[in-house]
Amino acid sequence: MRNTWAICKREFAAFFLTPTGYVVVGTYALISGLGFTASFIMHCRRTQAPGLHGFTGVPDFEEMFLSPYLVFCGLLVMFIGPLVTMRLLAGERERGTMELLLTHPVRDREIVFGKYGAALGMLLVLMGVVGIHLLVVAHFVDVEPAVLAFGLLAAFLMGAAFMSMGLFISAMARSQATAGTLTFGLWFVFYILGTFAERIPGQISVPEQWPAMAREAASLVYAFLHGLVVELPLDAHAQDMAQGIVEPADIAYYVLFSGVFVFLTFRALESRKWRA
Repeated sequence: MRNTWAICKREFAAFFLTPTGYVVVGTYALISGLGFTASFIMHCRRTQAPGLHGFTGVPDFEEMFLSPYLVFCGLLVMFIGPLVTMRLLAGERERGTMELLLTHPVRDREIVFGKYGAALGMLLVLMGVVGIHLLVVAHFVDVEPAVLAFGLLAAFLMGAAFMSMGLFISAMARSQATAGTLTFGLWFVFYILGTFAERIPGQISVPEQWPAMAREAASLVYAFLHGLVVELPLDAHAQDMAQGIVEPADIAYYVLFSGVFVFLTFRALESRKWRA
């Protein structure tokens, strides 16, 4: 635990010894702030004149403003996160300090958890920005504090999942540029899945001339793939949570997602022994 904490502190401090940390926080604060301002103004206009915006009554605050905004903040990590994760392990390899780190009397899991802890530390800083926006919301809107807390938790869990994936890619890549590009590319695939998942039909049309067994097999395979595409996107499990509707399955999804990629990162570091 002591070694993990030392690596975490060193890595987190390193973000702010270079412009990277300030660029990440500043960019996130600017974009999320613009999104918050535009969304809040639009919601106020919808509330004052619902009919002009196609609503028969006052739009629900959690559904029309809070959930979309918090999911947006979580997805924003997808664009900002590669600047954080690309340097975690790929940066060590690029600077030639990876072997030095691995020869220290620390275990692989201490390196992985220390690096991931530093990434989560940066994520907490970003969530602090979102927390300030939610304090503004609490001042002007009568909303339950628990709803805001669970909404912030949803954005954090999304970001933690993104960071775990980026950490794994950083462990596999040989340069920061490669790690950042691959991380963004893979995250973007997940974003596209989330965008188009609801437009995919739930059932497949199987030709009648196919044998009954083939039609049943095709339907089962399509149902499995459809469920995978619908459930896999990271934002799919945050929309309800951002409204204060918490399901254990949604939290378990993010925890398992992060755990799988942290485990794969550990295996990627361990594989150096096999190559040796």
